[in-house]
Amino acid sequence: MQWTDKLISDIKRLASEGYTRREAADKLGISYNALKAKSRRSGIEFQPPMRNEYDADGTQSSETVLEVVRGQKLDPEDVMRAHGYDPEHWRISNATSNFWKQTPEATLYQSKIRLTPRNGLKPTELSELLNSEVQPIKINKLKAGRHNLVIPLFDLHFGITTLSMLKTRLAELIEVMELGYKHIVIELGGDLLHSDFMATTQTVKGTQLDHADTVKAWSDAKQFVGTIVEEALQNSTHVSIRAIGGNHDFDMQWAFVDGLADRYPQVSVHNTINYRQAFRLDHVGIMMAHGDTALRKLPMLFATEHSDIWATSTWREVHYGHFHHEVVDDDSGVILRQMGTPKPSDNYEKKNGYTMSRKSWKVFEYDDSRLRVTYDI
Repeated sequence: MQWTDKLISDIKRLASEGYTRREAADKLGISYNALKAKSRRSGIEFQPPMRNEYDADGTQSSETVLEVVRGQKLDPEDVMRAHGYDPEHWRISNATSNFWKQTPEATLYQSKIRLTPRNGLKPTELSELLNSEVQPIKINKLKAGRHNLVIPLFDLHFGITTLSMLKTRLAELIEVMELGYKHIVIELGGDLLHSDFMATTQTVKGTQLDHADTVKAWSDAKQFVGTIVEEALQNSTHVSIRAIGGNHDFDMQWAFVDGLADRYPQVSVHNTINYRQAFRLDHVGIMMAHGDTALRKLPMLFATEHSDIWATSTWREVHYGHFHHEVVDDDSGVILRQMGTPKPSDNYEKKNGYTMSRKSWKVFEYDDSRLRVTYDI
């Protein structure tokens, strides 16, 4: 092959602009092997080809050359596109860039990034979900009664749990509500949803979880809780929702409950970003906590933080969850109820052997001054 001064000059120019040997050979219309041998003999340094590595968890690594024109600023989305990735499907977990070469028009950087896949909802889909119009629902009352009913919903973990798993239990709960009540309280005690993120499956602190379909989790939770709310409105004079977040869904559950308040204006909704809240039904006082914080202090925290409810109650209980199995204890007259859950075991629980607890779900009927009936759903 005849190596002219112009051809060698073109090879040097393409190398300085960040082309790989193969890209330069294609651009010049010459043999890759010939260009490779000539560039090595001439000491012409080419950028290595873009490299991608794949890990078992879906993480990918990529290397390429970025050309930055004077005054240009690149955001993470620009960097991902330069590496050939769609920002709606990937997020950068780590990125480094090193100066490589400078041309009169631009500066070249060697860019290395690690990316993790965005599981579940795309940003555009999340926007559509959150901004969809809420149609308030009005329910006509059919029955009422003299007693109060408390429905604890702790640690359901929708995303692991599905609506179809709970249909039989939901039908049994409806039979109880159809007895008619003065006041029905629905306790959302945290971890209603398995993940605190829409685009990935993680806890509040960022602990990576087994992938869950977040869109389906929201849909199932909305149908499940919505059915309970609508049945409660038909069969009780008053209906309340009391909600505290869990270690899996502290922010997401708050947003979920805020949507329920818009959808069901007949319901008295008490949503909070605090770790505890309390309420009184006649002379029965109940404090809720998720159970992951200040567990040993809960009875005295009830007396201290909610002294008005404590002082006017003759029957006091603390309801909490988090541990996924049922425990009942009497601490100097305060009934501590650690709620069970009908949630199926996930891979973490199977791995560590946390699979022996009974899949318990109980609801409680109170009269003016004490517990009257416990329903095992």
